[in-house]
Order: sequence, then structure tokens, then C-alpha cells
Amino acid sequence: MKKNFQTRNSSAFRISFSPILRYSVVFCLLVVLVIMLGGAALTFRQMKSDATASLASVHAQISQRIDESITLLESLAALPEFYDPGVPPIEKVQKLDQMSPYFGYLMICYVDSDITVYSDGSEPASLASRDYMQRLFSTGERQVTDSFAAGADGVTLNYTVAVPLFDKQQNITGCLFCAIYFDEISEILEKSAAINGSEATLIGTQGQIMSSTAGLPYGDPMMNEIQDATLFGTTADQLQEQLLAMVPGDYWSIQNGGVYYTAYQRVENTGWDILCSVNFWTAFSGILPSLLLVSGLTVLLCLSLLLVLRRYIARQMEVVDVLVHSVEELEKKIYQDERPDDMDFNEIIRLTGNGLSDSLTGVVTRSVFLSQADALLKKIDPGLVSALCFVDMDNLKYINDTYGHNGGDVALKSIGYILREYEKKYNGVVGRYGGDEFVLLLTDLDDETELRSVLDELALRLHSEIGSAGQHISVQCSIGVALYHPGTDLQQLIARADEALYFVKKNGKGYYKIHNS
Repeated sequence: MKKNFQTRNSSAFRISFSPILRYSVVFCLLVVLVIMLGGAALTFRQMKSDATASLASVHAQISQRIDESITLLESLAALPEFYDPGVPPIEKVQKLDQMSPYFGYLMICYVDSDITVYSDGSEPASLASRDYMQRLFSTGERQVTDSFAAGADGVTLNYTVAVPLFDKQQNITGCLFCAIYFDEISEILEKSAAINGSEATLIGTQGQIMSSTAGLPYGDPMMNEIQDATLFGTTADQLQEQLLAMVPGDYWSIQNGGVYYTAYQRVENTGWDILCSVNFWTAFSGILPSLLLVSGLTVLLCLSLLLVLRRYIARQMEVVDVLVHSVEELEKKIYQDERPDDMDFNEIIRLTGNGLSDSLTGVVTRSVFLSQADALLKKIDPGLVSALCFVDMDNLKYINDTYGHNGGDVALKSIGYILREYEKKYNGVVGRYGGDEFVLLLTDLDDETELRSVLDELALRLHSEIGSAGQHISVQCSIGVALYHPGTDLQQLIARADEALYFVKKNGKGYYKIHNS
């Protein structure tokens, strides 16, 4: 009788490598987990270092700017030509006007004993209503103010440093003050914070937010921003007391779903405080490439060890294979053995991404504007007036041909700067729509009368003369305006504003028209 033998393959006698592979994978994952936990521990230490470094940088630069301003004004105040009331004010003003651009100030002005400010080419104006002027003339002490709207347009934000003028008998004969650009202080915060991904906030004497790289709203009390945060090592009341006492310090907090470390310090000669915060995930992402590199090397080492181990097992099995081979030769005479091979293929997933930015004018780009404006329209109060302005520069080609592209860039930057002011003031958004075209969405206007007042002012400011490389460049813009009505979408607003702009361009340029809709 025949025996029914089962066919065998040499692989049946081989040791399975799968358990070893599984244990090795688990080991690698545990090592990677330990590396990441170690990285997290280092991140907390790095957060303190980054926040402290940012605070030192911001504090040093702002303090230097304030100290430079005080030193300059006090040096000028010591000269008889400025403290002597017998010298005509116009002579003082003319000298100060020459200094302003050289030292990078918005203005340097002279104020007489009646608290009247003088400027070249304009009528004297009283500053008696300004609190800091009252304090200066009553105490004889220099003043550094918070940011406030001032200047010819009445909306430009700046900071003011003022020092008294004393005659030889130590009587106050007036004062000198300089205005520091608001954007200059904001730029210091942005550049210092960008070095290590921290967030810097400048707080005024009343605890209000004056500038912030974290996007905190201007003028809001800082304590309101942290009232929902969980603080460690302090409380909101204790923090406020520390700030009022001008005592530097730090604290940990959890807010907006993230862990933050914050360091703070008072700016000398001012009532300002600087807060620099670092988010855990921001700091962790900074060391993540190094952690991934170490993790990758660890995985490669594990794979190398697995390969060595596999080869060692393969050599040990060669002896067994010799014996098995002889048995298989006998079996092949009787049995057939078929072994189908199967192969699997995986699709490769494509990852794409893009980004948009406009580094020249400082406004958002077209695609970002369309997204933000569309979201803003959905939240508009129907009881208020909102409008979309299509702004087109009338003479960019002439400027480029006459003054070169650098002149054109300066003109575009000037327009972007002006439009950003209105964006902030009227809770709107501004974007660069094309080469010399801008779109500005204004909201929170009381009525059409206020809108027309804003447009009159905007048209006047956009028709100005700017300086570049010693040359005076005349800039002129036309504006088309479309009023928002419930049910109107963004594309309709843009089309109507563009139609109004076309009318202006065909009928003289340099002014605005509201679309009849």
C-alpha cells in the first residue's frame, strides 16, 4: 500500500524572523519616544532662554531709542538759542525741522511758555489740553507718552518724548518734544521676536496694549487678554502689582490650548512694560529637526543590527539546508510542488502646498484678501455702513520711467502704509489686487456721511508728494467705491467698485466715486 507523504519546503525548517522584527520595531518606537520626551524637557528649558533673549533684545533697542531721544532733546534744551524766549520761534522751528529726518523722527517741535507749538508754514496751535504737557509745565520733569493719534491727519499713531526748557534762573520757558514713529517701535518688536519665534507685546502706562506681534487688539487692557489663562506661580492680580511696581519677572501659563513662558520688564524712563512669550510648540518645532535626525539614526542602527542578525541566522541554517535538500530531491520524484508568488504595489501620495505674501507694501495679497474679506462680510453689523474701495495708482508708469523702479516701489509702499492705517481704524482689511491696484474693505462706519468724510480724507492723503533719494515724487490715486448691502457677495462688490473706478479714470482721475447701486 502507498503512503501519502506531504510535500515539504526548505523554508519549513527555517526560523521565523517575524517575532524578531516585531520586537525590534517596538524597541525602536520606545527609543524614539524617549528621544521625543527628552526633546520636550529640553524645550521647556529653551523656552525660558528664548523669552529672556527676546526680552533683552527688545528692551535694549526700545530703551536705546528713548535714551537717544532724551539725550538729544536735553542737549538742544541746554542751548540758549532754544531756551531763550527772545529768539523768534520760527528760527527754532526751522533748525528743528532740519534735524527731524536726520535723526529719524516724525517731528521735533518747539513749544513756548504758553504751551503753544510752532511749525514752519503753519499757524501756531495750543497743546494746553494735552495731559503730558500739563505735567511737564507743572513739575518741570521730562515726559514720555504712550502711543496716541496726532499729526496733521489726526490718525497717525506715534510716541512723544518731551523735555522742559529752563533759563538761567531755572524758570520754564517752554519745551522741546519729538515724535517717534509708531511703526518704528512695532518693527523693533517684530524683528526681535522673529529671531526665535517668540511673541512680544508693549504695554502702556494704563495697562493697555500699544503694540503686539501676537495680534492682540490695540488699546485693549492686557489683563483682559490673560483673564481666561491658567497662570502658574502667580495670579492676574499679583502680575498687575508686579508690573505697577516695575519689578521684572516671569510666569508660565496655559492659554488658547498651548503652554507659554512669559518674561516681562519695565522700560526705563517710561511707564511702559514689555512682555515676551514663547509657545511650547513653536520652541519644540525649532529642535524637532535635530530630534528627527537622532531618531532616524537610531532607526538606521536598529535596521543595521537586524540585517547582521538575519545574516547570522542564515549562515547557521545552511547546515540544515544541506540535509533538507537531499530529502527534497527524493520527494520531487513523486510529488509536484507549486508556489505562486504574489506582489503588492502601493500608490504614492502627492503632497502639495503653496504660500502667498507681499513683502513690498506690507498688505495682504489678493488671495488672502479675498479669503479674509469674505469672512469679514459674514460678520458685518447690518446696522452699520460698510464699503469696498478699489484704489488704483494713476501715475506709476510715469514714476518708474522718471525716477526708476525704486521710486515706484517707494510710492507703492507709501500707499500701502496709508491704507493700513484705515484698515486698523475701521476694522477692515486691505490687500494688493494687482501691480498698482489695491482693495480696501471698510466696516463699522456709522452712516454714509461718515463714509464720505473718510473718502474725502483718504483721497486727499493719496494725492501727496513723497521723498526718495533727495527727489520729490508726486503720487496720485483714483478710488472706486461700492456700498455693501445684505445679500451682496464679495465679487459683486469688487465689480461695482471697479466700475466706479473706471468712471473716475475716464473723467479726470485723482478723486473718488461711489457706485450707484
